[in-house]
Amino acid sequence: MKKYKREQALEVVKSGYDRLGNLYSAERDKFDNRKEIGVFTSKLPVSGRVLDAGCGTGIPVARHLVQMGIEVMGIDFSKTMVASARENVPGATFKQMNMAEIDLTPESFDGVISTYAIIHIPREKHARIFRSFHSILKPRGVMLVSVASWAWEEFADYMGVDMFWSHFDPDRTRSLIIEAGFNIEFGRDVETGGEKHHWVLAHKGPV
Repeated sequence: MKKYKREQALEVVKSGYDRLGNLYSAERDKFDNRKEIGVFTSKLPVSGRVLDAGCGTGIPVARHLVQMGIEVMGIDFSKTMVASARENVPGATFKQMNMAEIDLTPESFDGVISTYAIIHIPREKHARIFRSFHSILKPRGVMLVSVASWAWEEFADYMGVDMFWSHFDPDRTRSLIIEAGFNIEFGRDVETGGEKHHWVLAHKGPV
């Protein structure tokens, strides 16, 4: 693969997912996170409103939430992913938006979920992401995120395209979440699909 400068990271991620499109859906189907997502949805009000940040093709998360009767807005900075999501999950709303630069109404969502997405954003931007998530949640809103199980950063091949990953270790990530104003209900490693990630469920206000 090509050699990249770190400031090219987000463009590499965006270009990679633009090329992958719906091929990524098959990759995501290898991961079974029904338990974590089930806990998240159990905390939502009936007909709650959820932001799926880094929604990809809308499969499986946005589709699952819509099937549960939840109002879903998905955001992704890949134009191709957003177009695929609109086709795959017509019952949700999707916008092309960088989760590191969220421009949404404060206190307008009951929940925020972000799976296998924050790991692609340069880690110095993670604190800002968590603060944005806190801002757009209603009081007592709930957040579920998957992050890394160890600290690392690299450009590498992923499904035949160039890709970038950037992570803090779980302790540092949980600290950022707390500093953003959240109370953590759980933070735990989950191994599925041959990979391990750290999942954090947190609340805006008391758990």
